Amino acid sequence: MPMSLLQRIEPQEEWTEIREHQKQLSRQLEECCEADKTAVNKLKKFLWDSGIYDISEMDYPLREQYQGYLSEHLKGQLNRYMTAYDRVKQHWIQEQMKTLPGKQKCQWRFEEKILFIPYHSDAEIAKEFDSVRNRGNMVWDFSRNCPQTLKRQVFQILNAIIAQYDKGRKREHRLSGLQHLYDFCARQRIADLEKLEGLEIERFTAYLNHVVESDSRKNQLLPILNYSRKELFLNSREINWEANIWYLERMNLPQDRVNPSGCFESISFLEITIKENRRYLQEYMKYVLGITGTAVSTSIGKHNSVRKFMEWLDTEERRVCDSTSEWLEQYFKYLQDKGNTAKTFNDNVTHIHQFFRFLLARNYIDRMPFRPEYYQKKIIRKHHDRSVSMDVCMEILGKLHLLPDQTRCMYLHLWCLGLRVSEVCTLKGDAYYLQGQDAWIQVYQIKMKNYKRVPIPDALYQIMQVYIKKYHIKNDEYLFKNQKGGACHSATFRHQMMKFCEENRIDGGKYLFQSHDYRHTLATYLFDTGVSLQSIRDLLGHGYDEMTQQYVDYMPKKIAGASEEYFKDKGNSLAAGITKGEKHGGQNLLPGT
Repeated sequence: MPMSLLQRIEPQEEWTEIREHQKQLSRQLEECCEADKTAVNKLKKFLWDSGIYDISEMDYPLREQYQGYLSEHLKGQLNRYMTAYDRVKQHWIQEQMKTLPGKQKCQWRFEEKILFIPYHSDAEIAKEFDSVRNRGNMVWDFSRNCPQTLKRQVFQILNAIIAQYDKGRKREHRLSGLQHLYDFCARQRIADLEKLEGLEIERFTAYLNHVVESDSRKNQLLPILNYSRKELFLNSREINWEANIWYLERMNLPQDRVNPSGCFESISFLEITIKENRRYLQEYMKYVLGITGTAVSTSIGKHNSVRKFMEWLDTEERRVCDSTSEWLEQYFKYLQDKGNTAKTFNDNVTHIHQFFRFLLARNYIDRMPFRPEYYQKKIIRKHHDRSVSMDVCMEILGKLHLLPDQTRCMYLHLWCLGLRVSEVCTLKGDAYYLQGQDAWIQVYQIKMKNYKRVPIPDALYQIMQVYIKKYHIKNDEYLFKNQKGGACHSATFRHQMMKFCEENRIDGGKYLFQSHDYRHTLATYLFDTGVSLQSIRDLLGHGYDEMTQQYVDYMPKKIAGASEEYFKDKGNSLAAGITKGEKHGGQNLLPGT
């Protein structure tokens, strides 16, 4: 049967359409002037042979096919031709981003497909990854068969890493760590990184041991766990109160509750394995942080006391709401056997009692399982002699020039004024002022939640004026800053001073720096030179004399010595005038006489 006209026309029309598509592709390729022309021609042939007639169809899976195609047809220069593929795709993306429809089509967003970072819609970011050594970090397969929540979390963390880190090894470590974490969680069918359990974290560490050769490399990758949890917690739309670790930065707590120089960053519930018990502690800490108004340090203390009690319940496989007086008695005996001080023991009892009061108020329990007063211990204050000797102080001052300006000035505030280290760390540019001929400092006492104003040596005032001018410190800025511009952490300062004293063999290498010792040193020196206890109390910012007495070293010996000196005078004898039958003011001085 002769071929119909339709049958003869269709192939001709099809070839015409194909040629039009080929011309369109050729025009698109010619527009990319950045790419190697020879390499572009090779790419054009591959695309034609693959039935691809529009650059929009070029994606990462096709890139892999092209790489395999080149490996078969070329003996070398593979990078040259693959670079041309990427340049063509990158050029097309940037041209599309100039129009609204193109932006919607090319925007870097989560999709359940393979994403390739060099095809990022931000041209600057795409260029940053052109010369990355570890190309595996560029490929993110969100088409994997695993929970979508996990994939979206990984995509969020990936974008945070790209935004936070410039080119360098740290970004490569974060990306590699995230790749391994994603692979591990996908294999284990873990749906939520914020709910990783302790056992799963141990398995991830074992997984890294298996896939990474060196310990140093593993140590570079492990921080991705904390980085990921922190990124998710801080940047979620709403606070995830069910997360196993809470980051306090998200809580937006008032400044009077926070010690900016402290290192409290997060609180963990991971250690509690009975999930019902964990939920009760999470509910309690939500109340403590959100309602009570207690300082962060106090809140952390409450959390630690209750968490340790929960861990003890874990070992006994007990529910906290089933607690009995016998259980509490066992636990408090356990604490006592650990040798805790009376104050620490009492704090634990109080914190656990407050937790049970919360459970009772919420109707989680119907009665209190114990009475705290039955367990509270008497606290006998012990005097600690902690003054730093004058020889050690002079030795440190003689070598103070070896320290950076910031650390040097911080030490001077301890030595001259006996400030708490938290007070030194949180001083601001407007702390110093002149009143008449006298120099003064205004200090916010974090512990007392109020300000104190004390006179300072003129030399210290002049030094700090030079420091403020040199570092362009404004009135509302911290004088002593951390790397992010916030208050210097007290732990950082302590570490710097301990390292300085060790390297310079202060007191022959025997001196151990402790910032609080300088409050004792100043108080003792002032008392020895005749300053009244009340004046020292005002200088240190104490609420009562008994506290100040704890800071005057050798106080019991001083009192005993003063008493002995007083009663050496026969006229001051206790027995003076107390003789049988002797009267004073017309009255017998001895009873019964």
